[in-house]
Amino acid sequence: MMKLVQELRSSFTQYATRIAPYVLILWFFGWLTPTIAQVPNENVRATADVFLKKLTTAEHQGMGGSFVGSTSGANALNSNPAGLSFIEGKRFVAHATRFPRTIAVIARTNADERFEDHGQYDLRASGIELINYTVPMKGVGKFGFDLAFEHDGRFSRVNEFGKATNSFPQNNLAIGIGYGTELFGGLAIGVDARWMRSKVQDAENQEHIGHGYAYNLGVIQQLGKHLRIGAVVRNLSNGLSFSDDFIPDKIQRDVLFGAAYQYRHKNVEMRIGLDFNPPFEDGLRTNVGGEVWYRGVIVGRIGYLRHTEKRVGSISILETEIIKIEERLWKGEGVTLGLGINLGGININAAYAPQMLPVENDGERIRIDQGEAVYSFSIGQSF
Repeated sequence: MMKLVQELRSSFTQYATRIAPYVLILWFFGWLTPTIAQVPNENVRATADVFLKKLTTAEHQGMGGSFVGSTSGANALNSNPAGLSFIEGKRFVAHATRFPRTIAVIARTNADERFEDHGQYDLRASGIELINYTVPMKGVGKFGFDLAFEHDGRFSRVNEFGKATNSFPQNNLAIGIGYGTELFGGLAIGVDARWMRSKVQDAENQEHIGHGYAYNLGVIQQLGKHLRIGAVVRNLSNGLSFSDDFIPDKIQRDVLFGAAYQYRHKNVEMRIGLDFNPPFEDGLRTNVGGEVWYRGVIVGRIGYLRHTEKRVGSISILETEIIKIEERLWKGEGVTLGLGINLGGININAAYAPQMLPVENDGERIRIDQGEAVYSFSIGQSF
């Protein structure tokens, strides 16, 4: 253990000054890049904002959602594009995530100071399909291409007025391209950009469609043989172009820092990842996890995540059946699990993670009647 601590300390001292300027640049650029002013929705995020943050693969989900320092190859798209630099051949990955229908009942104290059911959140089941493809180009760098689609609710061929829709009531589509390269001394940089189309419904179930762009910038520094540290600015965007000013169109940028330690002993390979996602205005936001490979064939993953964010959503008041729009803190916290197998260049993975759930305010109790788990699956092929 002492030898490991000394190695980490030596590696960090040797390379910290090298990567520090790049991290500072990412931090400065991420927080000072201007966004379009939004008077009606200054603090309300678009559904595409949450969608972009969900574009991680089953490998990352099993490790508590950590990816900043550990990501590589096709998994680097939508997360930290600097990881594109660590590919040797072509790779294709198809990924699917399923979010359950979630029912959360809010209970508040009545005149008799007893808790009674007051309101209910009812989130429709949703899913995300993601396709990533990466290819190295000798002497130029590493390129990646991705396609992501999120659907919310049941697929409908006609709406309530009998008009053909052949679509989901709400959905998000993103098409992206990424580039990564190694510069010197184990330093890798990357960038990806994606075009987005977002379809949402307002309180009267009227459909609205907006378009926009988002960008990710990342760096990863290899420290010695075992350690990587990195930083990424995600979702740099001017928002979405909805024609109605009252439709939430804000995309909030994220700045994340992370590290990954990898060690191999005979037939066993271990990796540990840790990410931080400041600022911590609504509590600590962090992801930590590890994986253990045996003979490069089978892998087990475990992690712990804690993520918080403020959301504006509709809640049904049970006594009056009126739908109200309410801002509330939501939190996803708990253990994650994952399992994978690698056979002849084909890699199959599955993961379990906790669902985002509403947080109690003072004088409230929350009961989750349905939907607490998120499941992810992926299959990849190397060429």
